[in-house]
Parts: sequence; structure tokens; C-alpha cells
Amino acid sequence: MPTLDLICLGVGKGSSSVLRGLPSTAFALRVDGRPELLIDCGAGVALSYRRLLGEALPARIYLSHNHHDHAGDLPIVLLSALDLRASVLGHPDVLEIVREHRLHDGPEVRRAFQERIEWVAADARGVIALGGLLPGLALELVRSRHSYLCYGFVLRRDGVDLLGYTADSGFEEGIYARVTRAPVAILDGREQGNADHASFAEIEAFARRVPGCDIRVVHYEDTDHRFAESNVRLLREGEVVPLGIA
Repeated sequence: MPTLDLICLGVGKGSSSVLRGLPSTAFALRVDGRPELLIDCGAGVALSYRRLLGEALPARIYLSHNHHDHAGDLPIVLLSALDLRASVLGHPDVLEIVREHRLHDGPEVRRAFQERIEWVAADARGVIALGGLLPGLALELVRSRHSYLCYGFVLRRDGVDLLGYTADSGFEEGIYARVTRAPVAILDGREQGNADHASFAEIEAFARRVPGCDIRVVHYEDTDHRFAESNVRLLREGEVVPLGIA
């Protein structure tokens, strides 16, 4: 049976790469040790990927939304992968925003992005099938609580939840309840939360109610915060998150 894991490529925010040389928040999903899906492609992510994994980026990229720290490296990455028939996955409305605004370059470049990149939108149920990666594998998209259109997901295989991811999201009961049904969940948090990003206190209070979920927190800032609950902790660049056998 195949083993799945996730390697954290960074936990930075919008200014991290530009001002501090730190990669934005992103992950690589690996199947039997092979990177198969890049999850977000913000500023500094491509360099972090090459430093940590030492090989060409995977041909599949999932985009949660069009902010710089989640999509900033995308144009260069796609230009370098035109001959590979790369795939960009996401909610149809997010992909439309990305094509119109992130990839708004000269006409020849735009034409190449349209014709030589495969744009894979979630279906009417909000599902993206990943059967080409692993039979029965799929992303079930989850709308984040964010002022900008943003979607996290639940990674599933044959109807079984493997991983929940909020992407950028403020705290909302329904979103957290859904993603933490998976045995592993990655949540967006800051020491001082706001409408778009949950606070550490909100995450910890919720973690007490789901002791069976291993919660990792993307935090955007340098912090040594320690959670009192044993099932929640900060995520670090380069950390590998095992997802078990699918």
C-alpha cells in the first residue's frame, strides 16, 4: 500500500520572502517519497522546494487563492513547465482570478498559459479527482473564512479523510469541524487573530474538543508559542507530516 506524507516548504506571510528571504506557506504532497502535488506556490516557494527536495517541481499545483504568499511564484514556475503539460488545480472562481490577474502578461505568454497548461477546476460538488496520482484520491474543497476568495480542502481516498487544510482562514466552527474530522489537520493561526486568521487561543480551545486530531498550525511569524494541548503544535519549514498508508 502506498505511503503518503506532506513536507512543509514554508510558513511565511506576504512580506516574508521579500523582506526576510523566508518562503511563503506551502507544502508538497508525496506518494511513496515522490513529490506529486504542490500545495500553493507563493513567493520563495520554488527555491525552498529545490533546496529541500533537490528536484524539479511536480507537474500538479493546487492553489487556495491568489494572494502573493500563495501564488506569487506561479508565473515563473508555469513558464518553466510549459513543456511538461503542468496542471493547476483549484476552485473555478479562484482559477479565473488567477488567470485574469496573476497571469496577466503579454498576449503570447497568456496564450501559452491557456493552451499549454491544464486548468483543473473542482466539479459542482467541490471535488477534484486525483486518480492520476493515486486511485481513489481526491480533494474536497472547503471555503475558508477570508475576505478574499479562498479554499482549503480535505484530502480523501475512497471516502476516507486523510488530511484537512483550512488555507488562510479565520476561526469558524463549521470549517474547523469539517477539516478536523481528518486524523491530521493544518490550520492557519496567529498569536493575535483577526477576521481572516484564527488566533492561537481559538485554535487551542477547539483542539480540546478533537483530541484525536493531530493539529499543526501555520503561524506566519517568528514565535516560540507552545500550546498546552498535546494534539496541537506549530509547524516548521522542512517538517515532514506523515499521513499514513492510503
